[in-house]
Amino acid sequence: MLTKLIVDVYVWIIEISLWFMLLVSGIIGYHYTVPLLKAAGWILENETTWKIYGALFFVVATFLVSAILTGPFLVLVDIRKSVRAFETNNSGGSSSRVLPFERREPSLGKGGQPAVAPQRQQSASPPVAVR
Repeated sequence: MLTKLIVDVYVWIIEISLWFMLLVSGIIGYHYTVPLLKAAGWILENETTWKIYGALFFVVATFLVSAILTGPFLVLVDIRKSVRAFETNNSGGSSSRVLPFERREPSLGKGGQPAVAPQRQQSASPPVAVR
């Protein structure tokens, strides 16, 4: 019970920190884009537009980096939730449940030849010739 709570809290901590990182990166991009561009020698006519572009660029860059760094953890948590849901669906208490049919891949028989399906038995009467 406690381990499930820890995992759930961990997911919430990751999500809150990701949103906080996006917010902070947008603010940093808004405030530092124009000074960075001026230091690089650009002459800016409309600084507000570049501030907004900088905020958007920083948010997108932070989102991509955080998706790469935290994505595997979130995928593992999602897999854990899927397995838990599958276990609860299959623990209905009745042991006579029929499992879904699993298709098998075709295989080669002995000697590298394809496996042949068993042939039908022929009837005891000989074939009749029709004229």
